[in-house]
Amino acid sequence: ILPLLLGQPFLRLYLLAEHTLCENSEDMFRNTRTVLCSPVVRWFTWNMPYHTEHHVYPGVPFHKLPILHTKMQEFLTHTETSYIEFNKRLYRTMG
Repeated sequence: ILPLLLGQPFLRLYLLAEHTLCENSEDMFRNTRTVLCSPVVRWFTWNMPYHTEHHVYPGVPFHKLPILHTKMQEFLTHTETSYIEFNKRLYRTMG
């Protein structure tokens, strides 16, 4: 239970960035966000910060998502420079 209690707050802050403050539509480019974070975070999360890419092409294996990102980046609607920056922006909109 202790790992769950310690990890859950970080997981919530991570998961919020995927769709929060994106449009409520069926367009995967508009309802999903890619977070351009450090390679360490991408490694621990199996490249899921490339979240738009994952939703648009769910059959692409996690290790190919960085390559897909280079081909799709000009089409991305929502990107963020880090999870910390996204959460700061989110909390500013709540205040």
